[in-house]
Amino acid sequence: MDPSSSSSSGALAPSGTTTRKSVLLASYGYPTQPGLVRAVSSSDGGGPNSPGGGLSGRKGSISTTRSSHRYSQLYSMAAEQDVEVEDDLARAQKRLRELKTKISTQSKKNFVLERDVRYLDSRIALLIQNRMAIAEASVQREVAEHLEEADSSDGLFPDDRKLQSYGNLFFLLQTEPRHIATLCRLVSLTEIDTLLQTVMFTLYGNQYESREEHLLLTMFQSVLSAQFETATEFGSLLRANTPVSRMMTTYTRRGPGQSYLKTVLSERINNLIEHKDLNLEVNPLKVYEQMINQIEENTGTLPPELPRGVPPEVAAANKDVQAIISPRLGMLMEIANSFLDTILESLDQAPYGIRWICKQIRSLTK
Repeated sequence: MDPSSSSSSGALAPSGTTTRKSVLLASYGYPTQPGLVRAVSSSDGGGPNSPGGGLSGRKGSISTTRSSHRYSQLYSMAAEQDVEVEDDLARAQKRLRELKTKISTQSKKNFVLERDVRYLDSRIALLIQNRMAIAEASVQREVAEHLEEADSSDGLFPDDRKLQSYGNLFFLLQTEPRHIATLCRLVSLTEIDTLLQTVMFTLYGNQYESREEHLLLTMFQSVLSAQFETATEFGSLLRANTPVSRMMTTYTRRGPGQSYLKTVLSERINNLIEHKDLNLEVNPLKVYEQMINQIEENTGTLPPELPRGVPPEVAAANKDVQAIISPRLGMLMEIANSFLDTILESLDQAPYGIRWICKQIRSLTK
């Protein structure tokens, strides 16, 4: 290619600014090259000295001046837009540099903080280790002193024969659940929780082993049978202060029962807890007291027909108390039915042990 042609083509190549200005001029309907306008006007009207061209020459001159003025205005507008674009770009670049600087500084600070945290963590671990070593040394000294005292006495620690006997005893208690069932009926209510916790989490502690689960459920069956035989009325069977209810509560606290209750009833319980101002009191005496307290707070005095310290029968016969209790009873029934429906809809998720206990209770109530 000829160098002169390449240089001329490079000279004619429009820059970015010239291109934007040309686009702006074209949008207003003007030619993009002012020289063309002047050439056209000269060819049409001629110069001032041409024949018959004096007036037309002056008109062409005026037209050229106006066009040049318009072109200068348009070029000024395009230049201002270029300056605005360059200013926005400069501000964005400056903001980007500032953010990069902040990120770099914050990264250094985070590194220093992480190093300090690791140092403090190691120091805390050393302190805990030293404290545990001191406590362990103290325990070892106490054990050594106790052993020294035991050496002088006979029969303080069981021998192999006694250890074997204790092993046989616990094996018998585990494989013969009727003994634990009898023990559950004999202990007091203050000791039943400790006994059940020891039995369910120690003696039958493997919650996912079928053999221990079968033995534990057999013990449940014995306790349930004895409880139903000695019960004088049906309402006293599943109260909170009976061995059966305590056993069921402790049993559901095991792993499978906890998982089932959380999965099935957590949503219902959370929905009920959200209503913090919900009052479901249905005891007539308490409802009566709440009612007169509210009346006294609103009016400042109590009417003579609403005295304090009335017996439960009078409180239950009050029409206002009955009007308060009636919707609460309906709401309680609705809540209970929702819980019951949720449980019945999730029978396939219930652990086998819970379903088996419910089956035994149903068969014993027939």
